[in-house]
Amino acid sequence: MRLTDRQISNLVRRIIKEDEDLDIKGTVMKTAGFEEEDIPQECIGGNPDMSEIEMIQGCLGKITEKSTKLNDSIKALSDMLNKAKSTASSMSESRRFRRY
Repeated sequence: MRLTDRQISNLVRRIIKEDEDLDIKGTVMKTAGFEEEDIPQECIGGNPDMSEIEMIQGCLGKITEKSTKLNDSIKALSDMLNKAKSTASSMSESRRFRRY
């Protein structure tokens, strides 16, 4: 198969456009709801020494790490809420028995 110069130019332009379409930072902001300052450096890109795959893997690792920390915080807050509810319920019960 032979390609003309025009076909090669079109192919190169298309490859460059696809490469420009890689927007890890934008994807993270849209899908994860992060603010600009919350986005891990690995998701911003711009490191010419890293391949596209390495950048995505680095970003994925940092987002997973943040997600794990958020889940731990949610669990700790849920435990605190349950403890507070239990304490409030116990106090309410003890007050009710004092009235009689």
